[in-house]
Amino acid sequence: MRLDLFRIVLAGAGTLVLWTAVAQAQGSSSHLPSENAVREAVALSPDVLAAEARRDAVLARAEGVRAGTAETVVRAIGQRRQVRDPSERHAEGQITVERPLRLWGKAQADAQLADAAAEAGQLAVKDARHEASRQVLTLWFGAVRAGQARLAALENAKAAADLAALTARRVQVGDASRLDAEMAAADRARTQAMLATAAAAEQTAQAELQARFPGLGHPAFGADTALPPLQRDPHDPPDRLRTQYIQDSHEYRLAMAEEAQAQQMAKRADLERRPDPTVGMFVTVERGGAERIMGVSVAMPIGSAHRRSTAVAAAADAETAARRRLGAERRLGAEFDVLYGNLQGKRASAQAQMEAATLQKSASDRAMRAYRAGESGLTELLAARRSLAEAQLAERLARVDLLEADSRLQLDLHRMWDFDD
Repeated sequence: MRLDLFRIVLAGAGTLVLWTAVAQAQGSSSHLPSENAVREAVALSPDVLAAEARRDAVLARAEGVRAGTAETVVRAIGQRRQVRDPSERHAEGQITVERPLRLWGKAQADAQLADAAAEAGQLAVKDARHEASRQVLTLWFGAVRAGQARLAALENAKAAADLAALTARRVQVGDASRLDAEMAAADRARTQAMLATAAAAEQTAQAELQARFPGLGHPAFGADTALPPLQRDPHDPPDRLRTQYIQDSHEYRLAMAEEAQAQQMAKRADLERRPDPTVGMFVTVERGGAERIMGVSVAMPIGSAHRRSTAVAAAADAETAARRRLGAERRLGAEFDVLYGNLQGKRASAQAQMEAATLQKSASDRAMRAYRAGESGLTELLAARRSLAEAQLAERLARVDLLEADSRLQLDLHRMWDFDD
């Protein structure tokens, strides 16, 4: 018994070495879509297109803020003067050119506010692309998971069909009862039903992927399809990965940009408490041109409580943005802790499921040899085969879960599918 167990462990170790060699030859992303296909699919996503349209609007408004709202005003006045003694009538008129000024550093503040708004708009597009990439990853691995379930069901159906054929031959030679043949046929029908269900689930997952991201394609699985090897732990320490996860996050960078924008708006609102003058030049023609007057006009609004209230409200908005940035930082830190812990748990689970499937395969093979030799009945063999089917399916799904968890962490660390250009 110990010798058999030792052989099983050696077989599992040999399989792991083989998986590692395959991964080194093909790369760890063999079960992911190509980066160019993902880039194109993300670029055509409605959410990304909407974010780009909003960015264009933000950039246009930013240029308007940079230019300012001050406009040159031309005012023309026409009038007639009537004098009683002596009786005279004269055509008169006035032309005035006026323009508000931006003083007290307001032009520079507007330029800084425009830059902050443009930065926030660009980051919003990058965040939308990243969210779309997350959706691609989730839907893709949903299709991978469904495909692996179909492959496991296909292997079980083939094994059940072989067992039913073997049992039928044994019935013909009088080595098995008709009850055994009926039980084997029922098991074959059960596995066929499970295969049909798994195939329908795979088609549904692929249809959803195609509907959300047309042209991306879908995972293709054949009878010889093999999953990549178990992923190893990242070389970077968790604390360093956590810091990188937060600082490189589009959500965090967008929160920082929105905080900077709110601070610039508060600064601009505070400057607005000092009103700007409107300076103009005018030319007046009186008494039919007999008198010409040229002058300069200056208009200065008198500040009111409204300006002060606006500045106080803008300062409160800036404080709110700072609190949102802090909240985003803490939320992203917790998100990394969950993803990293989930990855470690799925790695341990996949390793355990692989060992369980190896041991269950050995037990099933023993049960088959005992059944062929007439040392055990069909009931024991069917129980062992069902346990093997469950173990193999659990192993496949555990490895897919591990691949998805690892890919999700790599995506959020911007080590794959980085579309920030």
